[in-house]
Amino acid sequence: MRKVKLAFWLILLGLLGLVFWQNQTFFLEKRGIGIDYFIGSYHTPELQIALYFLIFFLVGLLVSYFSSLSERFVARKTIRKLNDELANARKKVSDLEAGIASQQAADSNAGQTVATAQPADAAE
Repeated sequence: MRKVKLAFWLILLGLLGLVFWQNQTFFLEKRGIGIDYFIGSYHTPELQIALYFLIFFLVGLLVSYFSSLSERFVARKTIRKLNDELANARKKVSDLEAGIASQQAADSNAGQTVATAQPADAAE
């Protein structure tokens, strides 16, 4: 599975590199972004379009990371709680198994004393 993942990412990077290589003039062209508000306007400095792609990709990555952060904390808390419950259940099972084993040992010891006592009684 590791090799498949590695091959997938290499193919994906190769395809992205091919797209960049074939459209080099577009990605290296400098452009500015302008936003016009009702009260004013804002224009960014002229940067290469490839940098805009990279900036917007990283901003999207950060937004998705921080939006799922609370869900990960809740999941971590739930996992911790379930692991504690599992440990308690395993401890209870091992205690019950130990109780059953001691009960079976006591029953087998009592059965052996009864079995050895009966022939002695029959001889009298």
